[in-house]
Amino acid sequence: MSSNDPLKLIEQYLDRVRVYLPLDSEDAIVELQTHLIEEAERIGEGTMTAGSAMMAIERMGEPKSVANEYAGSGKKVGPVPAEYVNPVIRIIVVIVGIAAAFVIGASMLGVTLTQLLGADIQNWPVSIPIIIFLNLFIIIAIIGIISIFDREKPLTDKTTLETIFGLGVEGFKPKGRLDALGDMIMGIFWGILLVLPGIVLLYTPKFVNVYLLVVIFLFMGAVRGALFFVGGENNFNLAIEGILGVVWIAFAIVLLNIGWPLRYVYVYSDGSWGLFNLVEFFIEHSIPFPPFDWIWAVIMFVTVVISVWRIIVSTMKITMYLRAGKGIWWQGNWGERRSLRTPLWKRILGEHDQFQKKETVYPDGYTEPDESQ
Repeated sequence: MSSNDPLKLIEQYLDRVRVYLPLDSEDAIVELQTHLIEEAERIGEGTMTAGSAMMAIERMGEPKSVANEYAGSGKKVGPVPAEYVNPVIRIIVVIVGIAAAFVIGASMLGVTLTQLLGADIQNWPVSIPIIIFLNLFIIIAIIGIISIFDREKPLTDKTTLETIFGLGVEGFKPKGRLDALGDMIMGIFWGILLVLPGIVLLYTPKFVNVYLLVVIFLFMGAVRGALFFVGGENNFNLAIEGILGVVWIAFAIVLLNIGWPLRYVYVYSDGSWGLFNLVEFFIEHSIPFPPFDWIWAVIMFVTVVISVWRIIVSTMKITMYLRAGKGIWWQGNWGERRSLRTPLWKRILGEHDQFQKKETVYPDGYTEPDESQ
């Protein structure tokens, strides 16, 4: 939906550009944002309005073209047009990563691939290229049909296809600073809670032998959250997250075999709190106890899926940063997007003067002169 707020219009347009750029392109987005704001103010003779913002956006051009021309975001790969290379790769990685996470989680629960897919894979490997070809044909047809319906949308509105591609952007979005703070606080909270004597009394004999390992892992998770909170996303923090993911998967197998961790629960009766033996209650009333083990298995499944996804994302991001020539530690970004209002006052202070000294050439051929000369 279109907005009358010029900053919102620019933000919506840049959201479209972001879809077609590589993951590490936030600096490019900030520079494009600065150019748009400056051009909108120039068109509005010092005042940025919704109309001047739209004129600046139209002058810059289609998001796909801007992404390719500005950042050289890719060449044609097989049947995939250049502008779709980055989003298609991202969305494929997201789908494959989620599928791998679910398969590993299901395997831990003893579910075979045959059970998961509902049928045996026949005629392998002959059927694989046929299935791939048919899926590619269907995808290309769907993209063509969707593009027809999206032709009349304004430059500030995401197309249906871009909304789908946006899943890839969100899937690799850095951890937000508040999320990192939440990880730190919750890790400390649950770690302390699990070692309280009144809570330890509730554990089954099997879980008593390993609960301290769970506590240690929770505190390590709190340290990971603190690292992301202080340093943002960098290779060191991503490596820590990946290692913790591997450790948790191995430990989850142990916890899964141990089963439901609580033997007792607290109940309020006759004006006071007391311990209630869950296991004995179910045995005495001939009620099957397995449902609690199933609940525990589902909890383990969810945590393993999350861990596998974190391992995949961390590995990909570390590889990406290494290719960019970055080392182990630096002040990285958090998941929150930088405010579009920031360049307005920072530019007044002179932080963005270097942009004003550069000649800007737009897709329609217009050249903004260097006002400093």
